[in-house]
Amino acid sequence: MSTGTIAVPTTADDRRVSHRATAILFASGGVLLAAGGQLHPRGSGDSLDAHLLSMFESPAWPLSHLLMLAGTVLSVLAFLSARRTEAFGPRVQRWLPAVAACWAFGAAELVPHLLAAGDAHALEHHEATPVLDVHLVMQLVAGPLVGLSGAVIAVVVHLATRSWATAVLAGFAVVGGLLSAAAAPLVVLTGDPAFTLLFPFQAGLAVWLVGTGVRLLRR
Repeated sequence: MSTGTIAVPTTADDRRVSHRATAILFASGGVLLAAGGQLHPRGSGDSLDAHLLSMFESPAWPLSHLLMLAGTVLSVLAFLSARRTEAFGPRVQRWLPAVAACWAFGAAELVPHLLAAGDAHALEHHEATPVLDVHLVMQLVAGPLVGLSGAVIAVVVHLATRSWATAVLAGFAVVGGLLSAAAAPLVVLTGDPAFTLLFPFQAGLAVWLVGTGVRLLRR
């Protein structure tokens, strides 16, 4: 009489499953960030207050920021998963916890960012806006952290692989990361809403995330 046996996944099988999960996290994070960015209201007005009020009035404000929050959280998980599975090789390992921490702060900033629309009435009537103030202060730090760390990790991954695909993706991440990193400091410190045109360049980081996910899936 024969007895049934249970197949135990090999180490190679486990590694493929782990890389696939990491790839899906990168791609999903990038897609959600891109979708949230596309839905983000486009402000109007000559002053920063007027610009903010015009965006707060948009029904797209909650959904766009929920999508970006979800995308940022998934990206944090992707960086941590990439470190656990050594998805990019040993030379990239030491960079990943710092990048994950930067993006985790970016995710935390998106909570008051999302809720800042609740201060619209107070802003319009020149009253205290505590949630909006927290958002703006946190964004001064979060914007540069996310943008610069995204650009750096893209370059580090490229230097570890030296492929044409990672070079192209790094180009998107560097341009998008550097320009979006400058957006919040320029807007908040100058009060000039004209600099908000730099925020959409964060799409370059979304392209890197999606492209990196696809690249890992095809390995």
